Amino acid sequence: MSKIKRLCLDTNVYIIGIQEVNSDEGKILESIGYYGKQYTQIEAEIILSPELIDQIRRVGKYVWNKDKAGLVLSLIWSNLNIFYVTPDAEWRNLLKEINLTGNIPTEDIEIFLTAKLGLTDCFVSSNRELIKAIADFECLTPDISTNISNKYLSIIDN
Repeated sequence: MSKIKRLCLDTNVYIIGIQEVNSDEGKILESIGYYGKQYTQIEAEIILSPELIDQIRRVGKYVWNKDKAGLVLSLIWSNLNIFYVTPDAEWRNLLKEINLTGNIPTEDIEIFLTAKLGLTDCFVSSNRELIKAIADFECLTPDISTNISNKYLSIIDN
């Protein structure tokens, strides 16, 4: 099992991982227990916020339908060890500050805040622009062969 305490996954990891179970993103979801506790390799708390949940719901309804999007969220809540970040005054202040600097794309700010205020040890995203903009914590892409598995997973050959 890994030593990571908190992990934040970008929306794209959830959507791609659920859509394509055998993808690198799917293997990440499997490793955190999304498909069942018996597959868990990373016992970290998984960071969520209202914005991340809303993005998963919106994109899920677009990609699948509202019923499957609801099922996806249900499995997240029931199968994962969740650390929930509630927006507060610090969140709102940082949101304003980051909006003014323009260092992070507007559509990604609240996902960044989810990871930052959730005190993530590692953020995983396919969004290279977002990863380049963040230097506050470790950021990895879902590429199993070169990235996250070398840090936190046993060899995954599924």
